[in-house]
Amino acid sequence: MTEITIEQLYDFKTCPLQYKFTNIDKLPRLKTEESKGLREVMLATISYYYVNLHEGKFLTLSQLKDKFTSLWYDKDKIYKIKFDQKQNQRKKELEAFGMLALFHRQQQYNPDKTVGVNVDFRLKIDPDFHIVGRIPVIRETPGGKHEIVNFQTRVQRPTEFYQRTDMGITLQALAFHSMYRKEVDTYVLHHLKTSQSIYVDRKRADYQRLYKSARMLKKSMDEGWYYPREGFHCDSCPTQKYCMEWR
Repeated sequence: MTEITIEQLYDFKTCPLQYKFTNIDKLPRLKTEESKGLREVMLATISYYYVNLHEGKFLTLSQLKDKFTSLWYDKDKIYKIKFDQKQNQRKKELEAFGMLALFHRQQQYNPDKTVGVNVDFRLKIDPDFHIVGRIPVIRETPGGKHEIVNFQTRVQRPTEFYQRTDMGITLQALAFHSMYRKEVDTYVLHHLKTSQSIYVDRKRADYQRLYKSARMLKKSMDEGWYYPREGFHCDSCPTQKYCMEWR
């Protein structure tokens, strides 16, 4: 029985060898690149907002900033972020505050009506292969429809190619169908930099693509095809030293 997370699938697609180092060889916990660290802490802060909202508590902007700062400067180094320069930590913090201000301003006058927050799922691809993940937010629209929301921290808006092919989006749409026995009405990518909502959809052909890709990834893992996938992402890879020694 193979059970893998969405994050591990992304890791394997990015670089099979790095996936092996971190998930199979269990190398000591590695540093997180600062842009990825910003994304993780921002998403944790947004999640904190929605958990409270789901319980009937609307947080102030100051409370959101305090939550972000507590994670960003955490002494226990939960996220273990590697900053290229010391001043970058403060620079990225201010960048996050700007995104939080836009997000909070939008929520302040029309807070979301949440149906579910951090909804865990386990999706069967084959009898011996499951993918586990989490839907960040399911909300109800003014028209009474259900909407999945994901959040993006990247500078640029997601490309049309990403919108149409991202595996995580497809998995969440499939998981929603599995849990609620119906298609999700709308799927939104919320771009935090601009506070814009980008609507995407998924059809049967997208589900077929997902199943085929997932099975091919599993076959690669079963066969032990953990090869280095060199590219621009190597410059900030935390396993660079180990990769150089791989033969």
